[in-house]
Amino acid sequence: MSAAELWTRLAADGRVEGDRPAAAAAESPWYVRAMLGAAGWIGALFLAVFIGTAFYFIVDDGASATIAGVIFCGAAFGLFMRFDGNDFVEQFALVVSLLGQVMLILGLGLFLEKQGSALYFAIAAVEVALVLAIPNFLHRVLAACGAAVALALAINELQLHGLTAPVLCAGLVWIWLDPARWATGGKLWRPIGYGLVLALVLVEIFRLAGGPSLFGMATERPAWTAIHGPLIGRALTAALLVWVAFALARREGFAANGRVTLAATGAALVLGLLSLGAPGFASALIVLLLGFAAGNRLLLALGILGLLGFVSHFYYSLHATLLEKSGLLAATGILLLAAYLLLRRFHPADPAPDRAHA
Repeated sequence: MSAAELWTRLAADGRVEGDRPAAAAAESPWYVRAMLGAAGWIGALFLAVFIGTAFYFIVDDGASATIAGVIFCGAAFGLFMRFDGNDFVEQFALVVSLLGQVMLILGLGLFLEKQGSALYFAIAAVEVALVLAIPNFLHRVLAACGAAVALALAINELQLHGLTAPVLCAGLVWIWLDPARWATGGKLWRPIGYGLVLALVLVEIFRLAGGPSLFGMATERPAWTAIHGPLIGRALTAALLVWVAFALARREGFAANGRVTLAATGAALVLGLLSLGAPGFASALIVLLLGFAAGNRLLLALGILGLLGFVSHFYYSLHATLLEKSGLLAATGILLLAAYLLLRRFHPADPAPDRAHA
């Protein structure tokens, strides 16, 4: 239907009121915007090379690096606010902001050289401030991702290994499970949600393949949490998965003790128990469920890719013979087909979805 027809139907249902908003101005073709963005990056990188060669001494002094970072970030803020919608200037400002963040991190690193967790918490605070201050979508995604990664490094420094994933998953659930939050406050919460998803995937990947002391098991285990933290983290993530399944079933109008709610919660519980031995599995399932519930194709794609990647890692790292792995795959396929048949049998699709919506 056309935009006018859609507005008329929404107004008839009482979901909107007033006149239909004016159509937005036509944007430039994507290839023109891509060329302008690339030109902005090239110009900003040339500027960075010039400044780096002319003022190389800045990076050796904490105060100078911090001041330079604040100036760069302030300049980026001014460019974003003054030239909103200009692709060349926005990409130029994005690179300027990234350079400013690097300078700020260098300055904070020189000031807090021997205070690991304090340094990472300070970096996370800076990134959160940039998320709130600069209203550019891509900049907010990258800044939110940087804040989440810095928080993960701080948690790692505190010997709370394995607890990063449930913390990030809790943030994702809080944002994406409530449509009113990411719909009405989308300019702020959508990029933060995407940044948290990106950080979650990066943290899980680095934890699995980035060495023994990165986001996972520590080489030195002085604390009880360093030994049992990964298992506790996977259990908390599995509990979040069960809660998401229950909350989504309730949001669709099913009773708390109804057949559909109990089936969904039970299936999530089984998958959560299986995820205790498969790192990353429950996190990817949470992203997948939230993407499906929000009708967000990007979240769905990230959830599917993450699920395939983490399951593949678990399969190839499993200390079992090829025959045992083949049997495991066959049993999984049979269970999935049985679940599909049960769903078709006890909860068939409505043959007239349009009438059901009406």
